[in-house]
Amino acid sequence: MGGYVPEIYQELFQPFLNDIPPREEASVRTVIEEELGRPMEEVFSSFVWRPIGCASIGQAHRATLKATGERVVVKVQNPEAERTFKGDVLCLRILVDAFLPQLSPAFAEIEKQFATEFDYRGECANAKEVRSNLLKAGFTNVVVPAVYEDLCSKRLMVMQEIHPSIPLHTALDKQAEKLAKQRGISKEQFIEEEKARVAEETRVAAKTGKLQRQLSVNTYEKYIKVQRTRRSLWRAWQHMYNGTLGWLRGKYDMGEGGDDVVVPINAAKMINDLLLVTGHEVLIDGCFNADPHPGNILYLADTQQLGLIDYGQVKRITDAQRLDLATALLLVAAAFAHEPRSNPSADPTAHSRALASIASHSAKMGMKTEKMLPETLYEMSMTYFGRMDPLWFYPMNLIQWSDDIQSKDALGNIDEVDYLVMVNTASMMIRGLGEMLQQSRNLAVVWKPLAEQVLRDAGKLKEIEAEIASWTA
Repeated sequence: MGGYVPEIYQELFQPFLNDIPPREEASVRTVIEEELGRPMEEVFSSFVWRPIGCASIGQAHRATLKATGERVVVKVQNPEAERTFKGDVLCLRILVDAFLPQLSPAFAEIEKQFATEFDYRGECANAKEVRSNLLKAGFTNVVVPAVYEDLCSKRLMVMQEIHPSIPLHTALDKQAEKLAKQRGISKEQFIEEEKARVAEETRVAAKTGKLQRQLSVNTYEKYIKVQRTRRSLWRAWQHMYNGTLGWLRGKYDMGEGGDDVVVPINAAKMINDLLLVTGHEVLIDGCFNADPHPGNILYLADTQQLGLIDYGQVKRITDAQRLDLATALLLVAAAFAHEPRSNPSADPTAHSRALASIASHSAKMGMKTEKMLPETLYEMSMTYFGRMDPLWFYPMNLIQWSDDIQSKDALGNIDEVDYLVMVNTASMMIRGLGEMLQQSRNLAVVWKPLAEQVLRDAGKLKEIEAEIASWTA
C-alpha cells in the first residue's frame, strides 16, 4: 500500500502472522480432538490436511461436516502461539521505539488488539455479532461466514466456507498478470509503469487540490459488461475450434490460464463497499473489524461480492465515542471547502475558523500533542478523518508528513483516544488499498451520511451544522 502506516504494522508483524510452514498432521489432529473431545471422524466426513492459510497463531483447513454435508473452514490454533507472540512483540517494540518513535503510542494499542486473538471463543462471538449487525442493516454486497458455536472453543473455530471465492490479493495479482500479458511485459514491469504514470499524474494535478482522476462505478460496470460478452464469445469459439480443427492443429487451453480476456474487479465499487460497511460497523454498530487487510477479504467473482473473514481483532467503542467521531467527521468534511490545498480560492477567515473548530473538538475528544498547537490537531484530523491521497501530501508522502508533524509537535498520550488508533488503522488500510487501485477517497465525505445519522439520532446534528455555518457568517 505504498508506504502507508498500516502497511508498516503489517510488515512488523509479518514474521509471525503469515507465510509460516504448516504444522505436522499429528500435531493438528491432537489439538482438534482435544478441543472436540472426540475423534475428528465423528465430526468431519472429509478434512483437507493441506492448509489454506498458515500463521504462527494458527492455520486453516477445508473440511465437510459429517452431520449436514456443509463445506466449512476449520481454524486450529498453534499450541505455542501465545508464547511466540509475546517474544516477538518484545523484539518489535524495541525496534519501533528505536527507529519509529512516532508510532510507539499507537503500537501499544495495536499490540493489545493482537493479544485478543488467542481465544477463538472471542473471535466466534465477534463474527456472530458483526454478521448479525450487517444482515440486520441489509448489506447484501458482503458476506460474513456463519460460525458453528457448538464446535468452537479456545483453540478451535469452525465456520461456513465462502465458496467459490479466492483471496482478494490473489484476484488482484491475477488481474495484474493478465493486463501485463496483454501489453507484452512482465507483471513487475506493468506495476512499475503504473506507479510511474500515477506519480506523473500526481505531479501535474498537485496544484488543483482535487482527488486524482479515477474510474467511476458505472464506468467499470459498462466495461465489465463488454468484457463478459467478449469472454463468452471467445469461449464459445474455443469450444467450437477444439471440437473441429483443434484435433488437427492443437487445442486451446480451456482452463483459467487460457483465458486472456480481462474482466476486471470493479475497484470503485469494492472500495465504496468496504468503506461503507466499515463506517456502518464503526459509527452505527460501535463494533468493527479492526484488521480489514486484503488477506482478510475474499472475492466472489460471479456476484462481485466480498467475503469478510477473520474477526480476532474486533474493537468496540462507546456511544460517547461514536458521537465524538461523528462530530469530527462532519467538521472535517465541511472544512475541505475552506482549505487552500483543496480549494485555492478559499476564504482565509473561513479557513481560520474551521481550523479553530476542528482543533477545539480534537482537544475535547482527548487528542494530545506535546505543544497542543491548533495547527497540529487540525492537520491530524484532516488526514486521519479525511484525505491521505498523494495529492494531499504532495510533494511529501504520509510517512514524511508524519515525521514532519513529529518534529514540530509530537503526538502525546493517547489513552483517552486509543480507540481512534484502530478506527484509523482499519480505515487507512482500505483507503491505502484504494490508493493502490487508483480509487482515492475522502473518508469524511464517504462517512458523512452515517455521521449525520448518529448525530441526528442523538439530537445534536443542528448544533454541529450551526457551528459549520458560523465559519462563513
